[in-house]
Amino acid sequence: MNRIITIMFLIAFNSTAWADWDPEMEAQEQAQREAAQRAEQARNREAQKMVDEANAKANREMLDSKRKNLGAAAKGKSDAEVNRLYDAKIKQTTEEANRLAQEARSAFSQGQGAVAVKQVTGKSLQELENMSDEEAEALSRELEKKYGQ
Repeated sequence: MNRIITIMFLIAFNSTAWADWDPEMEAQEQAQREAAQRAEQARNREAQKMVDEANAKANREMLDSKRKNLGAAAKGKSDAEVNRLYDAKIKQTTEEANRLAQEARSAFSQGQGAVAVKQVTGKSLQELENMSDEEAEALSRELEKKYGQ
């Protein structure tokens, strides 16, 4: 118990604990920390402003490209309408490409098309579709040697 009281007195009346505290220097350091924080916030705002400007420019260029692609159909339309028209056009084009690819796949997987594919490559269309990239490269090199380019 006496030890605890002695330790408490030493801590409470230890003049070196209070001697290191300088309120003026503490205030100056706090001001420096606040100034550094403000400078960091200003840099962050400037960086965000640059990112926002770059995004806005990219969006403008993208819309200009969409308008050019759509041609007369985009004249006088709002940005949202241009986006809707462009998405519809892309969807239609993609569906058409998928339909044509399916027709070609169908033609090459049966009848004379299948025979022609097998004659040229030595493999069926299904075997060609299931090849790994390495196998496809090897077959490509083999066909180039066989038929020339």
